[in-house]
Amino acid sequence: MNYDNCLITGGTGTFGTSYIMLAIEKRWHKKIIVYSRDEYKQIKMYQFLKTFFADSLIGKELPPYSITINETQIRFFIGDVCDYERLCTATRKVDLVIHAAALKHVPICEYNPMQATKINIGGTTNVVNASGTNGVKKVIALSTDKAVDPINIYGATKLCLEKVILGGNNYYPDMSMMVVRYGNIIGSRGSIIHNLLTFKEEEIDLTDPDMTRFWLTIEEAVELVQKAVGMSGSSVVCVPKLKALRLSDLFKMVRPDLKVNIIGARPGEKIHEKMLTENDLPSTFEHKELDCFVIDASPRTSDNRAPSLVAPLESAKFRQYTSDVVERFRKDEFLLKLKGSIINKIYGMEKIL
Repeated sequence: MNYDNCLITGGTGTFGTSYIMLAIEKRWHKKIIVYSRDEYKQIKMYQFLKTFFADSLIGKELPPYSITINETQIRFFIGDVCDYERLCTATRKVDLVIHAAALKHVPICEYNPMQATKINIGGTTNVVNASGTNGVKKVIALSTDKAVDPINIYGATKLCLEKVILGGNNYYPDMSMMVVRYGNIIGSRGSIIHNLLTFKEEEIDLTDPDMTRFWLTIEEAVELVQKAVGMSGSSVVCVPKLKALRLSDLFKMVRPDLKVNIIGARPGEKIHEKMLTENDLPSTFEHKELDCFVIDASPRTSDNRAPSLVAPLESAKFRQYTSDVVERFRKDEFLLKLKGSIINKIYGMEKIL
């Protein structure tokens, strides 16, 4: 199925910017609508794309709300996911919605729980209803390992996001609705790696050296979304096969010159993250062709058979999928991923690396 017109909520973020750059290069869509609430970030993104793809621009005088590159039109819409009417306007004649807008930082969500709930849950509800009303073919929402057995408001709201998306077919049965769930993006804006690379002092705080986290590149995150785009069916959670690192090892790899002060875990932080719960495993299948796992979240039939999407697939064989038991990155492997990521071009990190 073709998805000529795509809308990305939170489109000026790390994922949105990276997805758009790769979509332009690979010509995935004819039009991409960047939906976000920060006009400054939209202007910066417009200027960045205009410079980065200078040789591929179509048209000489381009307004700051539209730019065409490699036959892909990028449109900029100011809007908040909490604004249902604006979302209804933005999703008209859209085939695919990628829902990336969210409050994402654990400490900020802990301090602003009402806003986290309003944006991450209420905003997702608006995305589903606006998309369903306008006949969008597919909605894919981004989730996180923190949604698995959550202990913080961010994870709890992302768990609710998953349930809202997966339950959307109860009201819009003709719209395909999927979730992609992954771990920490290597080098994303505001992340620990980004902070390490730009840190100017000689000493830095580390919460707990024994903490482990799942890591993947933004290219791998985009690839996972593209796998979901190409997958038939609905009510599915796509989960990648990831490696992990201890935070103490991460600090040594990225900034071995810094003195580290151990301050202890912050409120809402786990020592280790989960990608799947024990309750997920009976419904988790390995999709060898796409090299990922899929959780079948659709209603079961009376005899408890899985639907056609996952019936031909092989059941997952592992007993747990947590960041303390999966394979660890080697130093050279991790640094190669860090240095080779498109994020460095987006945030001007190439000189630092």
